[in-house]
Amino acid sequence: MAVNPIIPGLREAAGGLPTSQVRGASGGADFSNRLEAAIRSVSDAQNVADVHLGQMASGEEVDIHTTMIAMQEADIKLRTMVSVRDKVVDAYQQMMSMAV
Repeated sequence: MAVNPIIPGLREAAGGLPTSQVRGASGGADFSNRLEAAIRSVSDAQNVADVHLGQMASGEEVDIHTTMIAMQEADIKLRTMVSVRDKVVDAYQQMMSMAV
């Protein structure tokens, strides 16, 4: 990570500029959009796996391999999301325990 691009942003922030004028301040909306898309992706994968399982349980003709792949994909996405959440919570707790 290069430090030089970060320094001008810190200088602007320390100079008393409003947050909307500091470079990179618009990243909050981008982060929330990405987070929402990731959550939606996990939810969609879970819904696809549920549809496949429902079809299998009702006795419809479904491919077992496709059903298992959908279930594993949903599981992997959920585990990844939980792991990211744990890292964010850990980072937040570390920041809150810092002495000011």
